Amino acid sequence: MHSPKPFRCTTVCLSLWAASACLAQRSTFDVLKGDETVGSIIASRSLIGARTLYVTTSWAEFDLLWRQNVRTTSTTEYAGDSIHACRTAVRVNGSVRDSSHMAPSTGGLACYVHPDKRFRGAPRTEWTTARMYFEEPVGQARIFVESVLEPCALRSTAPGCYQLIFPNGAENRYRYANGILQEVHVDRTFLDLVFRRRAEPARP
Repeated sequence: MHSPKPFRCTTVCLSLWAASACLAQRSTFDVLKGDETVGSIIASRSLIGARTLYVTTSWAEFDLLWRQNVRTTSTTEYAGDSIHACRTAVRVNGSVRDSSHMAPSTGGLACYVHPDKRFRGAPRTEWTTARMYFEEPVGQARIFVESVLEPCALRSTAPGCYQLIFPNGAENRYRYANGILQEVHVDRTFLDLVFRRRAEPARP
């Protein structure tokens, strides 16, 4: 089996990274397991010309049979209104557990999902999970999920509430207020987490 080729950002992607520090819109969430805060998430969106870069990083530490230190990174680049490239990585106690990447190449978009799924994709989609951190997906029936590199069903369950269903049957539940994401409920076997928007400090 051939080892996966490393993901290489486009030149535009790297330029967006360099500029994001001063141009990014940021949102911060606490990660809760029960009533305990066990980590945090920072999501950013940078707009430069016709390009948009979303970057999400998180860390969490909790006990699940043994101590788990989980760190994730996700980068999604848009060209105009469509996704152009993306990559994700999940590391548990320093080792890669899951990863994915999609990037332009000759013949279309080259896609890889850990450990050995490779295919060509052409998702002309306007909505991704990265975008959901900054906008409410009103009227959307499918969302492109970067970790699996395919669109997944989205159901509206109540005003401001949505259920995202993954190919394996797992679910994330999103709750918005006035169009702003407030919470994400992550329901998994043996583990339920809540991502809750952190209150911003009052301005003087």
